[in-house]
Amino acid sequence: MLFVTYRTLHNWESGRVQVPYAAYKLLRILTGYDLPGESWSGWRLSGNTLWSPEGKNFTASDLSYLSLTFAMARQWRIDQQEKRALGVRPKKSNLVPFIRPQKGGKIFFG
Repeated sequence: MLFVTYRTLHNWESGRVQVPYAAYKLLRILTGYDLPGESWSGWRLSGNTLWSPEGKNFTASDLSYLSLTFAMARQWRIDQQEKRALGVRPKKSNLVPFIRPQKGGKIFFG
């Protein structure tokens, strides 16, 4: 994992040479311990998968479109702010924002 020679590894294991702190931290990350830093508390890396504190897993392909999604959301927000500044009213949508049950078991859309 660290691309060191057998001799270096032997020296570390025998205690002849102290394991460099960076190598120690990297080994802890690569072997599934928590990632460093308070903001990563509860997150861990296992193989090619990043695990959240809630137990959700993310692969590199899952995260590859994340920046695109954020950019699209940012652009939508800018467009909405510009429309509001120009006084353009939003069009009515046929999408139901939420469904809540009404008394008597009937479903009310609204």
